[in-house]
Amino acid sequence: MEPTAQQPRHIVFERDNRNIPDPMEQLYYLAMEYWNWILRKVEQLKNLCLRPLCNLKLTLTADPEILERISQTRGWKTAAIRCIEFHPKSALMALVNNQDVVLIYDGRSTSPTSLQLFQQKDITCTAFRPWSPGCELAVGCAVGICLWRESGRSNSNVNLNIRHMLGSHRMRILKDEGHNYVTSLQWNEDGTILISAALGSSHIILWEPDCQQKIRLIPAPDSLSSFSLLRYSPDFQVLFCASCDAGGSLCQLNRSKWKSEQVLMQNRIQTAVWTTCSSYLLFVREGSTRVYSCTNDGEASVFLRPKPLWNVELLVDLQEVTSCSGELRCGGQPQTFAMDPLGLYMAIIFKESRFVLLCLLINSRLGPLRLLPVEFIDCDADGELYPTCIGFGISQPQTRCLVICWNRGHIQRYLITAKCLKEAQMIHVIHVKGN
Repeated sequence: MEPTAQQPRHIVFERDNRNIPDPMEQLYYLAMEYWNWILRKVEQLKNLCLRPLCNLKLTLTADPEILERISQTRGWKTAAIRCIEFHPKSALMALVNNQDVVLIYDGRSTSPTSLQLFQQKDITCTAFRPWSPGCELAVGCAVGICLWRESGRSNSNVNLNIRHMLGSHRMRILKDEGHNYVTSLQWNEDGTILISAALGSSHIILWEPDCQQKIRLIPAPDSLSSFSLLRYSPDFQVLFCASCDAGGSLCQLNRSKWKSEQVLMQNRIQTAVWTTCSSYLLFVREGSTRVYSCTNDGEASVFLRPKPLWNVELLVDLQEVTSCSGELRCGGQPQTFAMDPLGLYMAIIFKESRFVLLCLLINSRLGPLRLLPVEFIDCDADGELYPTCIGFGISQPQTRCLVICWNRGHIQRYLITAKCLKEAQMIHVIHVKGN
């Protein structure tokens, strides 16, 4: 080292002219070292307790890229309609637009009821409460859960017009520390428990809104990831919890017991849906074109072991799709699934394609479950539009309706009248073997 680089230190020591450091200076440096040690421990404790998930900043905002990646909606950031939900027992339909306004349609009027709140931002999911004496809707958003309840209407008018709900509704927020940016909501069978997952926590919460209680449960105790998708089986015996990172858990839960088994360890689950018989969970992994089915061995769970044995099998590859009429199109990676309330049909949106694929579910006693593509549904409006979200609802007592929301806000309805497999075969002019 050159003399000029050492000169300042040499002058300082000569000027101080002492070999023992000043006691106050020594105390200062010891205090600084101790303070830095405390800061390091606090940082380690913070990392352990907060468990940053999916690179989410748990302060005031979430990265829109994360919300779009895990959303069931195609193009969540720019889609005019971000979410669609149907009431399980009536014709009520809820739509969420990109201004975070919930629009509720009652099937009788084109003028919807608007539910809006300044705290209700970044909505990702909604869920109607079943068996409620009025209209109750849970809305998952950045702050937690906004629970809207209609007031001022008699029980005799439950399934009638709700256009006057605006101004006669009540709202309360269900919150838990860290449980922000709710990603998925599911009610139990009788509507007494609401289950939620959120980006801000690695557990799910079972809320009992009427008695204002909640239970925190961890589907995968060895994982620090949050959950992006919850799917209750139609018989309400199993809850599927898809991780934001990879894999998912199949949980058996009720008020008295909780059993969880982690399955599907590889890759993140993009979307999943149960068949109405509750025997099969259909899912697709992120980045894949293959649809798999997951089912449990009933005999194994009863006679051989306390836990069910879950089997995963390839159902179909949707890279290229040929309909029953012989039309061939490129499908690709599925974005989301929607299941017909009667379990006859399943609809699929793809990440890149501009149509909705309608498939017939063949659940034969003599063979495995099959998924038969029957029709490509194109947009009935002008312009190069693509579907963003879909859902099956009840339009009339004897008719179901597949509602398709397109990226610029156009809403398309596809009526479904088939009530059994034979009727569906006649409508689509197909013959299914093995039944």
